[in-house]
Amino acid sequence: MERLDGSDEAKRRLRVILETVAGERDVAEACEELGIGKTAFFELRRKVLQASLTDMEPKPVGRPRKELSAEEAETARLRDENERLRTDLEISQVREEIALAMPEVFSPSQTKKKLPPSKTSEKRRQQRRQRRKTRQRKKGW
Repeated sequence: MERLDGSDEAKRRLRVILETVAGERDVAEACEELGIGKTAFFELRRKVLQASLTDMEPKPVGRPRKELSAEEAETARLRDENERLRTDLEISQVREEIALAMPEVFSPSQTKKKLPPSKTSEKRRQQRRQRRKTRQRKKGW
C-alpha cells in the first residue's frame, strides 16, 4: 500500500477498511481507529468497495478514438472522395486503353443478345399459367 499514490491518512483509512473486509479487524475496532460511527464506517466501506468495483469494469482495449473536429472530418471525407475518384479515373483510363488496343471487346455493334429462356424458367411460366387458369375456373370467370 506504500507504493500507492495518496496521503498517509487516506492510506491508513484504506488499510483499516481492508482489514475489516478480510476479517482481521472487527467493525467496532475500525470505528474507534478512524474516529467515526458505525453508520459512517459502513457508508465509507461501501464507497471504497464501489469505487474499486467500478474500476474493475472491462474497458475497451487500446487508445480511445480521437474525436475529429468538423474541419478534420471534412478533410478526411474529401481525402476519401479524392481517393475514390482517382481510382475511378484509373479504371476508366484502363478501359479506354483496352478499347483502343482491342476494339472488338468494346464494339458498339455487339449488343447483348437476349438468351433463350431456360427449360426450368419456361416450365415455371407454364405452371403459373396453369394455376391462374385453375383459380379463374374456381372463381367462375
